[in-house]
Amino acid sequence: MQTTALAIMVARGEIQVDAVVFADTGCEKPETYWYMENYTKPLLQEAGVPFIVVKPTAHYGDNLYDYLWRYSNIPHIKTRECSALFKRRPIERLVGKKCEQLIGFSVEEIERSLKPIHQDGYKRFPLIEMKLTGQDCQSIIKDMGWPIPIKSSCFFCPFQRWTEWNWLKLNHPELLERAVALEMRMYERKPTLKHKVGLFGGKPLWKFAKGKQFEFGFLEEYSCWNGHCGH
Repeated sequence: MQTTALAIMVARGEIQVDAVVFADTGCEKPETYWYMENYTKPLLQEAGVPFIVVKPTAHYGDNLYDYLWRYSNIPHIKTRECSALFKRRPIERLVGKKCEQLIGFSVEEIERSLKPIHQDGYKRFPLIEMKLTGQDCQSIIKDMGWPIPIKSSCFFCPFQRWTEWNWLKLNHPELLERAVALEMRMYERKPTLKHKVGLFGGKPLWKFAKGKQFEFGFLEEYSCWNGHCGH
């Protein structure tokens, strides 16, 4: 949502950039790709702003899921290696480490902007500089007559909230099954982690998917499989 608002401001000429760069992990939700193709990219094209898609080197494969499957692994919630390999490095390979990058964080995300990884002197946060909130970003998008996009992330991102997992179950059950399959493949390599580690905020997603949520602080009726959804 924030990045979409930023792209609109770029297209309007309110913010000057040389190009808009999208680091594609190959694993975004279908709605995100559809939104970019039907809204963001056409607007930027009309405004004459280049839209560049970058991917990792061939060594890592076509997408993040296949890379993790190859090594029987899941995204690490602490190291965030997936962001480094499939987002930051491809962008830096295109523009270099000393190119000014404008990142779409709103004021609610100011703590993210203060992390050491963003404090290299070449990152800017225009929405924060303009004191724009998430609500402001929604207004910018609605003023275009556009729908509000869903939150962008890989469909198996461990930072997703339980409501987002429920949304995935209701709208793309096959993707939820693939996420659980990725966990199970890791457990084949590390069976002792099956009841300890997983994609659900660092905990096992398969337990959430099967309704075994008591240890997470949820009620049984909010199982991922019974149709209740927080979205």
